[in-house]
Amino acid sequence: MAHLDEARYGRTCLLVLNVCPFTLRHVIDDYFTKQGSPDIQDFLEKNKHDLYHIMAKKCCCRLMPSRVTPMYRSQWDLLYKRNLLPCKGKCSVGGDCPCKFDAFPGITSDVMDITLCCLVIKSICQGAAINMTHIDKIRDIRNKLIHASSATLDEPTYNGYWSDVKTAIIDLANMVSPTVHTDTVKMIQDLVTRVMNRYELEELKKVIVTLQKVEEVCIIILI
Repeated sequence: MAHLDEARYGRTCLLVLNVCPFTLRHVIDDYFTKQGSPDIQDFLEKNKHDLYHIMAKKCCCRLMPSRVTPMYRSQWDLLYKRNLLPCKGKCSVGGDCPCKFDAFPGITSDVMDITLCCLVIKSICQGAAINMTHIDKIRDIRNKLIHASSATLDEPTYNGYWSDVKTAIIDLANMVSPTVHTDTVKMIQDLVTRVMNRYELEELKKVIVTLQKVEEVCIIILI
């Protein structure tokens, strides 16, 4: 029974950490394409002020930065690099401002993990036909898994998590294209029949511990 509970946990983590980012990256790519950006570099460049607002302790203008969904500096650094240009605007604080950063040349959505995907969608993909309730559900379950007191799931909890994430991610995939929908469904079906052996579960636990430690450090820096 213990191994079965661990297998349920492992399978659900793989659904959230592997399958969901695949689909959410396509959601982001689909969004910026429909917004007229030729690539995600252009899209991030156009929206860097908004993302800066939810990352910086000191804001670049007189508006206070949002703390509803904070972006960690480590996440910002995956998307933007510092340039050597002077401030292009009239920033009211010293130090950093979005003018001093550029989106990485040739960047793709592949650099985004599940957390960053959700943050980008919630922050700068507003107004689109994206069901944000799905995004919230996926992010919420991700956090419950990562911060669970034990790497196990009983059957009722597993069924609930699996159903909620599967429904959300398939609906989001269907919004993008038939191809993304088909690929997402196949990845989920492969997980259903996947045998979670002891070695794989132990390696997954190491990944979870690493994610926990990274978040702890980021929260300390944010505070």
